Amino acid sequence: MNDSFSNLGRYISIFDRLMRMYYDHGLSEFEIGWGQQFYVEYLYDHPGASPQEMATCIRVDKATLTKMIKKLTEVGYIRVVGDDRDRRVKHLYLTERAIPAAKQIKNIHAEFYNALSSGISPTELALTEQTLQHMVDNINQKVWHRMEEPHGFR
Repeated sequence: MNDSFSNLGRYISIFDRLMRMYYDHGLSEFEIGWGQQFYVEYLYDHPGASPQEMATCIRVDKATLTKMIKKLTEVGYIRVVGDDRDRRVKHLYLTERAIPAAKQIKNIHAEFYNALSSGISPTELALTEQTLQHMVDNINQKVWHRMEEPHGFR
């Protein structure tokens, strides 16, 4: 195995676990955790978004998005409103109950970023973000392509 990948994969895995723990702890008083926070924040920033818009931005499949919408509806965090002109289109809104959770998510983002970026120059942070975005785009193309193909990676 390529040692560079081994280290990169390990660091990404560690980072993912630590980030999940940080967010789950910070959101413990709410009925959501790491997985749901992306959706709550998106709707806080984009009230009335359609499920299709969310799926594209968050990069999740329709089944995952449907489960998340169901969960957030059940806990009273979102409401689904049909479009006046096209009944096939749905719009998603946060409820008043979800607003404190959305604000807490924003606070956690700021705290986490401050801890994460401590001692790292703005130039290094920008380069890291660009590199990670490029990696995500590379893998995203491969994963979504694979999901469309019945026989695995090509």
